[in-house]
Amino acid sequence: MARYKTDQRMEEFNACAKALRWSFKPADEFGMIKWLLDFKLFKEGGNKKLTPLIIDDRNELEFTSAFDYSYTISTGKSSVTYRQTVYFRYSKAIALPHFVMVPEKWYHRIGTYFGMQDIDFIEYPEFSQHYLLRGADEDYIRHHFNNPEMIRFFDQQDFYSLEGLNYLMILYVHNVVLPGEQVLQLVKIGDCLHDFFAAKTPDISLPLDLTPTPEI
Repeated sequence: MARYKTDQRMEEFNACAKALRWSFKPADEFGMIKWLLDFKLFKEGGNKKLTPLIIDDRNELEFTSAFDYSYTISTGKSSVTYRQTVYFRYSKAIALPHFVMVPEKWYHRIGTYFGMQDIDFIEYPEFSQHYLLRGADEDYIRHHFNNPEMIRFFDQQDFYSLEGLNYLMILYVHNVVLPGEQVLQLVKIGDCLHDFFAAKTPDISLPLDLTPTPEI
């Protein structure tokens, strides 16, 4: 981005941080990108940058952030840089299967014809038409996505990409930098999706009473 656009972007993110009562960071000074490298989005290309960022780290069991992420794919003679705004959530309340959900394109349909995986739902035909959903543990993925309210949202908004991996999830629109007010909306949507997934996660908390049973 040009200098004046970079300055404007910093101001937009700073305003978002104040609206959410989060912290503003002009760059990834903590090396947060290391948490993200197992996601499909962050495996592509080089010259990877997270800037700027807003962060909510007030709860030791959760970490939420939104940021602009850019990476460059080079072919030798030319290069293309992609930029998008990303919502990231680390939460012990979710235990997600490893999945990737992206808007379904014509070339995906050709791929599925030749055997590429696409998890479809008979009960949600519009969602299955709009999105390509892939992952190793199909049953567990189906369990997490079997939520009519969440599916209804994606039926109406068929441009999001969503990835999950254990305690981590990201949400973004590929190669789209969102204006400030839509960054706030992305955070709200990401938080709602987190709550949907948390409701699907088995309760693995220990019982409160851990008094040992007396031996006979």
